[in-house]
Amino acid sequence: MDFDPYGIAILSTYKHGSISLAHENAHLTVPSIRWLGVQSQDLCTDNEAEEQQGLLKLTARDRRIAVKMLERPTFAEDGPEQTWRRELQVMLMLNVKAEIQLMSERAGGLERWLEKRLLAEVSVGSIAEMDTT
Repeated sequence: MDFDPYGIAILSTYKHGSISLAHENAHLTVPSIRWLGVQSQDLCTDNEAEEQQGLLKLTARDRRIAVKMLERPTFAEDGPEQTWRRELQVMLMLNVKAEIQLMSERAGGLERWLEKRLLAEVSVGSIAEMDTT
C-alpha cells in the first residue's frame, strides 16, 4: 500500500472493518493482516533527496483525513494500532506521502525492496509465534 492516509485507511478497513458496514465486519475483516507497504523508514528525509525520490506533499484533504483517523479509537494513544498512529503522525509532521512505485527507483527496484520487507515480516512473524508457544 501507499504511504498516505488513504493507504492506511484501506489497511484499517481490512483489519478492523468499516464504520459504515459495522454490521458486516465480523464476516469481512482480516485481523491477521499486516502492513507490507511503504513506511516512514523507507523514506529519505533529506530535502534535496525528496524531489529525486518522488515524495509528494500532503494535500489539505490528505491532512484532514489523517487528523480524523487519529481521532478514531483504533488510532488512539492507547489503541491497538500504535505503529499506524506513529506513521500517520510522521506523515503529518513531514507533510509527505509516497506511492509504492517510488521503491522502483531504488537500487534493486521494487522487487528487492519487497523481498527485504517480506523477509523482515516473516522474521517478525516467526518471533511472534515463538512468544505464543
